[in-house]
Amino acid sequence: PAALSTAQLTAGRAAAGSDATLKVLDDFFAHAPSHGGAAAGHAAKDDTTHLSGDSVAVYALNPDFVSGKAGAPVARAGYVATKAVSATGQTASVWSRRTADGWKVVNIASGSDETDYAARAGGDGTAFREPQINAWYVLRGDRVLPLNTEAKATVGAAGESVAAYYAHVHSAYGDKLPGSSYAREGYAGGFGTAAAKAAAGSKSTATGNTAATTTATTSAAHGPGGSTTAAALAGAAALLGLTGVLARRRLLRR
Repeated sequence: PAALSTAQLTAGRAAAGSDATLKVLDDFFAHAPSHGGAAAGHAAKDDTTHLSGDSVAVYALNPDFVSGKAGAPVARAGYVATKAVSATGQTASVWSRRTADGWKVVNIASGSDETDYAARAGGDGTAFREPQINAWYVLRGDRVLPLNTEAKATVGAAGESVAAYYAHVHSAYGDKLPGSSYAREGYAGGFGTAAAKAAAGSKSTATGNTAATTTATTSAAHGPGGSTTAAALAGAAALLGLTGVLARRRLLRR
């Protein structure tokens, strides 16, 4: 995959380390479940929230590779991730991306998967993620090698060739790419339109319970609890000045 330049990594880190972002991180850590291993819950050497280690480019499975486009790389860079550590040892991954207004922080997720898996690649090849199953791999030459349990379940402990990996992802996702009927029907978001249509139908026959029916329609469109969670997260993002959503790792993976 095409690598991000040193200048891009530097700009992404600068956004992650700004005073405004560090203030957001303080609030994020105050409300996040403990994340950070043995250090969490104990006093750290640094008594302030700070960035740790190098910022890294984060790569994900490339839709053009999935579709079989000639010459498409297996993965493509999406954003710059920087590990942040709280005074009590909690960790978070700060995502920065270039926008129309320059480099901005677009998300904060608990834990530090992005920088951890990049480090496990050891600078030999490109670490990338298959987000649909949270599988992390390293691409080395013509081999796709696993970095976590989910990846091993797909390519085996010894990995597999790029051609074999293509066969897997094309079979799994080839008919579910942007622009496909799968995406147009809303299933790319995980819910589809059938439940929403059914809820809308029940609304037309309901008698006097407008508030309850509206809630049912919203839940059908967004999934159980999805409306409330999305609204709460979006509200937090707006309040804290982020252009993206503050995400708990479990929600992000889904």
